[in-house]
Amino acid sequence: MVKVVLVSIAIGEKYIKEYEFLFKESHTNYASKQGYDFRLITEYLSPDNEDRVPANICMQKFLLCSQEWSQDYDFLVYVDADILININAPPIHACTDYGDKIGLIDEYSQPSKERRIQIQRKMGWETSAKDYYKMCNFDINTDMVFNGGVSVLQPNKHRAFFRAIYDKHIKESKTHPRGFHFEQSCVGYYTQKEQLCKVLDNKFNAIWFFAKHDIPALCLEDFFKQNYFIHFAGKIDYDRIFLIHNLYNKPV
Repeated sequence: MVKVVLVSIAIGEKYIKEYEFLFKESHTNYASKQGYDFRLITEYLSPDNEDRVPANICMQKFLLCSQEWSQDYDFLVYVDADILININAPPIHACTDYGDKIGLIDEYSQPSKERRIQIQRKMGWETSAKDYYKMCNFDINTDMVFNGGVSVLQPNKHRAFFRAIYDKHIKESKTHPRGFHFEQSCVGYYTQKEQLCKVLDNKFNAIWFFAKHDIPALCLEDFFKQNYFIHFAGKIDYDRIFLIHNLYNKPV
């Protein structure tokens, strides 16, 4: 029998309270429905005290596969603490044949590759995936940017891969001007360089920020119903999450 654990990270009293109020129930309900274990990380996994700083919270993801408890699982599904999971979402660990690969979504294909570049240009951001990685000194010819908000890992296969990235870049991440984009750039660069990425359906990490910018009149309730894992990056419409969850997202 395949063993799966759903994991999220919330470090700091403010973020733990926010997560528990808005998102945790959707995570535990989904995990229960799919027969997954659930684990919330509320303390730094960093082995060195000097690396246990807020700037390195994102980097804790790279240590998940190195934990003693994670070795008991065939799959570890990591989900950011600002993602609402639709209770009707199918089991993410069984949505494709992962082989030895890591499951991620291509953020640069949301809402579509063409419209995404238009949004990037409108916001005054970089206008190519290649330029995105270059801002963190990674040189790769690609049109994909992988969002680290949802990832499907296999601890026994990916432990050494992620630990090597952590050890190489943990010091740099503490002061890097790109913030969380540095961690995300590490994920995208190395998974593509090593050809380890399995691209998942965007429904498993549907970013509300880009959908709303693409179609301002888009109804959040409809967007929620049409997707599986809804990512509220940038705290967009946080004031509506509690209501949506209680109206549309309870197990039956």
